[in-house]
Amino acid sequence: MQGVRCVKRKKPLNQKGFMLLETLIVSIFVMTIFAMLYTNLFPLLGEYERYRTYDSVEGTYIAHWARKIVLNGLSEGIFTVADSNGYVNISDCSLYTKNEINDWCTNFKRTNKVSKIYLTTYSTQKFKDHVNNVAYERDFKDYASYIPTFSRNTTKINNGKYYHVIVEYAKNDVNNYAIMEVKRD
Repeated sequence: MQGVRCVKRKKPLNQKGFMLLETLIVSIFVMTIFAMLYTNLFPLLGEYERYRTYDSVEGTYIAHWARKIVLNGLSEGIFTVADSNGYVNISDCSLYTKNEINDWCTNFKRTNKVSKIYLTTYSTQKFKDHVNNVAYERDFKDYASYIPTFSRNTTKINNGKYYHVIVEYAKNDVNNYAIMEVKRD
């Protein structure tokens, strides 16, 4: 019997405790992942809920048409006031004296439920300071603090041709806000 080898059978190890340990490790891993998701995802959802009325596609479209009205209807004097103050409230449609735009402005405001239109310089810092120091609604103050100051783009600030138009409009009885860049030629 030279070719036959004896194979010793090994006794199986006791693995009853290994399954319990494996279950505990996997459970701790899954709980850690859920804790990380909870602490990181819910603040993001809260930010979304807070900012969902800011600069939506519909708001950007409304701000675009407000920009068109501003470019076609405002006189040079309004832009001069905006340059000196940093902003000007242009919600009153009687300010649009060029090209008989005031009727267009009235229809635009009524159709889109626009309550406020502001023209600011390219840097919105003076506008933001004004809103924080005057009694405005909390929603509008929150939006003003949300928009950037645009102060780093010095070529547009010093050019004197770049402005921003800020629009407040109502949708489902909630105020929504949008901003659009305005470039004068």
